[in-house]
Amino acid sequence: MIKMIEKYKVEILVAILVLAAFSLQACTQPTETEADLPQASSTPGETSTSTPRPKAPTRIPTKTAISNTQTATPASTRTPKSVIFTVSGGNLNIRRGPDLAYNYVSVLYDGDVVIAIGRDRIGNWVQIELPSNAGAKGWVSTETDYSFVEGDLKSLPFVEVAKDAVPAFIRNCTKHKILVQPVNVELLNKYNDLDNIGHFDVHTYQIYDLDISGNVRLEDVTLSEGKTVDIIYDGAGEKSKCE
Repeated sequence: MIKMIEKYKVEILVAILVLAAFSLQACTQPTETEADLPQASSTPGETSTSTPRPKAPTRIPTKTAISNTQTATPASTRTPKSVIFTVSGGNLNIRRGPDLAYNYVSVLYDGDVVIAIGRDRIGNWVQIELPSNAGAKGWVSTETDYSFVEGDLKSLPFVEVAKDAVPAFIRNCTKHKILVQPVNVELLNKYNDLDNIGHFDVHTYQIYDLDISGNVRLEDVTLSEGKTVDIIYDGAGEKSKCE
């Protein structure tokens, strides 16, 4: 009987030890499990530290922007729009200077189109390059019926001609009064020294005898700078000379 009681005591003690061991294991297990869990992010939606960082977007180099700014042409230095000169309806003389008193150096023909490169003070004449002679320059009038200008004349630079035109003259050496056309100028006979000579532009003129019925046409006269033409035959065929 006593032996059975001792046997039960031993079994109870073993059971108590087993329960104690299980209880101790249960207390230590949660701590080990928590240590193995991955760390949660502190901010919702934040990328885990194990995820590679995205590459930053490629920036346009600052140097390129500076280069674009430096190559831009300032508004104050831009080339003005060209002034176009067109001849239509006839031919037009190109002259050495901005006046009819200068010699012609070439011709613009009907339909010719050129670029004006300069102007006189008023803008009645523009300077151009000669179509037939590269590098050479001349002047055309903007005031003729054949002249057409496209663009702002004031945008052209003023060009000053170094030398004035050399005067050209027609002198009446006859005993009759003559008429110079198409300018409608009368020159008195040779005995009127102050009024028998006139200053004319470079041009071709027609000479008429006003003392002959019907105003006989004597001749055509072409003037150039520095030239003086003497009219020595009248409408009756009589020859005279200037004293």
